[in-house]
Amino acid sequence: MIKSLIAAITATAAFIPAAARTAADLFAAAPAAVIPTLAANTRLDMLDYFRSGLPTASANTLDGKSRITALADDAADVQIGRDSSMQLVMLPGRSDTIVAIVETVLTPIADSSIRYYHASDWSDAKGPALPGKADFIEPERSKEARTADMPTFIFVRAEYKPDERIFVFTNTTAAYYAESDRPDGLALMRPVLKMKYSPKKFTPVSK
Repeated sequence: MIKSLIAAITATAAFIPAAARTAADLFAAAPAAVIPTLAANTRLDMLDYFRSGLPTASANTLDGKSRITALADDAADVQIGRDSSMQLVMLPGRSDTIVAIVETVLTPIADSSIRYYHASDWSDAKGPALPGKADFIEPERSKEARTADMPTFIFVRAEYKPDERIFVFTNTTAAYYAESDRPDGLALMRPVLKMKYSPKKFTPVSK
């Protein structure tokens, strides 16, 4: 019964204004190219299980098991497998809702990427890049960073928090190094950034 209802919603999703949809609607309706690891019917099963309070996991296209771990009006959290996760996040756009797909590899070092789509037709959308090395440097220590031994690249884990409508970016770079080999400049970098989304950039949350 529940699956039939979800299937009916999915079948008519193209006719629902993007602003009226929820993350669950978009998770169910996303094309295979957007969520290739989970077949459409599998996603419907996952929504059924989550809403029924069942811990049942569903097979994905990588021969692993996936399940929804959290669901809000504007975000769906999915454990893709033991070593990876995904968030589907609905974000405000100028003329269309933007769907962000946040993919995170959890091992050996947690690291995320973000893809953006227009909710109305799933075409590619432009969106801000993840924070870079300069964003994590403490402002009052930027002068020190110019001459410090800084890491050549960083690893960043991205998570959207629906209750606050912010992104939390965690600097996981230290895990890349043995303790004796860590660049001194890592001490000049903030471990966490809390930022608001805008179509052009992520902006630090005011303290």
